[in-house]
Amino acid sequence: MDRRGFNSLCTSLLTGAVTIHSSVQASSTPYPRSQLVFADGNDVTLDSLKTGESYIFSYPYITTPCFLVRLPSTAPAKGIWPGGLDTDQSVVAFSAICSHKMSHPAKPISHISYRAEPVSFYDSGGQKQTREGIISCCSERSVYDPANAAQVLSGPAPAPLAAIALQSDSDGRLYATGSVGPDQYERFLNKFGFRLAMEYGVTDIRARSGERVEATLAHEFSHQQVLC
Repeated sequence: MDRRGFNSLCTSLLTGAVTIHSSVQASSTPYPRSQLVFADGNDVTLDSLKTGESYIFSYPYITTPCFLVRLPSTAPAKGIWPGGLDTDQSVVAFSAICSHKMSHPAKPISHISYRAEPVSFYDSGGQKQTREGIISCCSERSVYDPANAAQVLSGPAPAPLAAIALQSDSDGRLYATGSVGPDQYERFLNKFGFRLAMEYGVTDIRARSGERVEATLAHEFSHQQVLC
């Protein structure tokens, strides 16, 4: 069975085609479904995502940034996290708000990013590790593993990144449908609300993401990316 056939079969098994795993629906926070599109209006599809390229999109609020990336390896389900999409489970999305001091991709600058290239860090045991395909926050040197439910690999971060539940239809189009695990949304909106309103040009920073949300390459979303 090819990938499109596999996705079609999965979709046909869904009752409402909103959440892929019923166990996740019961344990996570559902939000209105948002389709991911590029700036030119074309659909974001499984086929359009290249390994190692990361995108920023806003979900579940218009001012809360998230990562979308196709990993170089599989990302199997863990706990309430449903794992990655596609036949190899390599397409994942996570909130881009660090669980420590809420560093995040802002339009002027970003201290947190997905790193496709090898990055060195010290694990909780003080041992130096070198890994590729991780999410690194250079604000306080927290490191997350997107192939393992964004678990903390290093640094002061107290919790994994919140996962964004994804759905694909029979044509491979991608949708964000909910948030899985502990999130920083209210704390983030309360702390940065004034700046977010100015940066995004909105009056309601808690407005939900619309039916279509734009996915922008991370290096184009932020004018400067701090790497460490």
